[in-house]
Amino acid sequence: MNRAALKARACAEVDALRPAMDAVAHAIHDDPEVGWETPRSAARLEDFLEAEGMAVERDVVGLPCAFRAAGTAAAGGGHPAVAFLAEYDALPKVGHGCGHNLIGATACGAGIAVSRILAAAGLPGTAYVMGTPFEEGGGGKIVLLERGVFDGVDASLMFHPGTGGEVRAGSPNNACHFMTFRYYGKAAHTGAAPWEGVNAADAAMFFFAAVNALRQHLTADVRVSGVIREGGESAGIVPDYAEVPMPVRGRSYRSILPVIEKVKDCARAGALATGCRLEIDEGPTFLEHVLLDSYRALVNESLPEMGVPPIAGVGPHVTASADSGNISQKLPHLTLGLPIEMRKDVALHTTAFAAAADSDLGRDAMNRAAKVLAMCALDLIAEPERLAAIRAEHRAKTTAAAAG
Repeated sequence: MNRAALKARACAEVDALRPAMDAVAHAIHDDPEVGWETPRSAARLEDFLEAEGMAVERDVVGLPCAFRAAGTAAAGGGHPAVAFLAEYDALPKVGHGCGHNLIGATACGAGIAVSRILAAAGLPGTAYVMGTPFEEGGGGKIVLLERGVFDGVDASLMFHPGTGGEVRAGSPNNACHFMTFRYYGKAAHTGAAPWEGVNAADAAMFFFAAVNALRQHLTADVRVSGVIREGGESAGIVPDYAEVPMPVRGRSYRSILPVIEKVKDCARAGALATGCRLEIDEGPTFLEHVLLDSYRALVNESLPEMGVPPIAGVGPHVTASADSGNISQKLPHLTLGLPIEMRKDVALHTTAFAAAADSDLGRDAMNRAAKVLAMCALDLIAEPERLAAIRAEHRAKTTAAAAG
C-alpha cells in the first residue's frame, strides 16, 4: 500500500470513528475534572481505546489517571514508535476553557486509526496514545518522562485548539517555573490583642508590592503573576496563614532563572517585614518548545488534504506555556493548532472558549486534526529516512542549546 493509499485509509478510519470521538469529547466536556483527580475523564478515553482494539495500561507507572495505549498488533513495541498525546483536565470554575476534551479525543482517534492501518498493512511500528494528566500547572507529562514512559518513543504529536482562524505547526512559546509561597504567622483577636498576632496576609501583600516594583525592571517577554489563594477567614482574626501561587514565565528557562531568584527575594521581604515564616514550594518547570523545520514541513504536506493552506514559517511567539515543551526537549514533538473559534477576541482559559470546545466547529477541528496527525505519523513510519532527518535536526538543536 503506497503512502497516498495509507493516508486515504487514515482519513476514512477517522471519519468512521467520528461519532465515538464526538461522544467522548462531549462527555468529558460535560463533566469537567481538575488537577490530578480526573478518573472519569481518563476512564472515558481508556474505555474508548479498549473498545476499538487498543491495549491500555491504566495508572501507568503508578501515576493515577495516566495511561499508555498501543495497538494490540504491535504489542511488542516495534519501531518506529509515534506517540499521540492526550490531555483531559479542565480549569477550576471555567471547565474545558483550554479544549482538553478535544485534545484527548483527537489523540485517541489518530492512535486507533494508525494502529489499525499498521496491522492491516503489515508495517513495522507502534502507535501509542499517552494519557497525560494535569497539564494545567501539574506537569503530568514531566512525571511520565521522569518515570520512563516515553523511553523508546521516536516522535510525538498532539493537537491544541485555538482561536482567530490561525493554523499553527509548532509555535515558539514561553517557559514557566511554578512556585507556591506559604506564609505562617500567628492568630490573634484583632480587637482584643492584635499586637499578639503575626499577620500572614500582610506578608502576602508586601510580597505583591515587591513584585509590582520588580516588574518595571523585567524584559517584555517575562510574566510574573499570582493570586492570594488563602489569607484569612474573618476580619476579627489576625490571619495566621497565607498561600500565594506565583509562577514566572519567559522566552526560555535559561532567561527566567535570575528572575526566579528575584521573585523569591520579594517573598522573603514580605516574611522579614512581618515576622512570618516562609516556605517556598518549587513546582514543575514547563520548558520551551524545540521547534523543528523538518517536522513542520512534514505537517505542511498533509494540511492541504484537509483544505488548509501550508503554514509559511514559524508562527508568532505564544506567551503561554505547556508541559509538552519538556517532551520536545527529549524527543521530536510537534503541536498542531487549529481554530475552534474564529473570533480573535475569545481568549483561551475563558468560559467563552469552553463553550467553543463543545461546538460544531470544535468537533470539526478535532476531526481534521486527528486526520492530519494520523497522516503525519504514517509518513514517519513509512519513511524511516524522514524520521531520521527529523531526529537528527532535534539532536543538533538540543545539543547546540545545551552548549550555548
